Amino acid sequence: MYKGIVNESSSRNIEVKNGKILLDGEEIVLDIHTLSPSQFHLIHKQHSYRVEVMGTDYSQKKFVFTINGKQISVQLKEELDLLLEKMGMEAATETAIKEIRSPMPGLIRGIAISEGSSVTTGDNLLTLEAMKMENSIKSPVDGIIASIQVKTGQSVEKNQLLIAFE
Repeated sequence: MYKGIVNESSSRNIEVKNGKILLDGEEIVLDIHTLSPSQFHLIHKQHSYRVEVMGTDYSQKKFVFTINGKQISVQLKEELDLLLEKMGMEAATETAIKEIRSPMPGLIRGIAISEGSSVTTGDNLLTLEAMKMENSIKSPVDGIIASIQVKTGQSVEKNQLLIAFE
């Protein structure tokens, strides 16, 4: 079981049992269509949602999404994480996001920041064109840009380093 902290405020219990997703004990039925490696179309209770993965930090189990254009951050905590937190040890497990990698192959269409710039979570960093669609790559954290590894007009591969933070 996981606890999902949404936008650093509300929390929900998340379980996966027998291939089914339970949210606070209630089964969630989703129809999911993959549009690209980082974009999905979901249908839940006859409502349509466009979901884009904007940032991931697997070490912290933190994910930033846009759902129908609204940015949402989710941090997952396992039972061990909750126990460590209860014991006052959560700071020892924290690491910061230090880089952004390309979520898919594409072409850099624009760069909105420069090295040394201070950014906040959700700020537009660059525009990546993939499959004839422009995707805004947003900052998953507050921080300072240490280096920009790409230039406008450059082709990039999936997982290629785009930006490094201090």
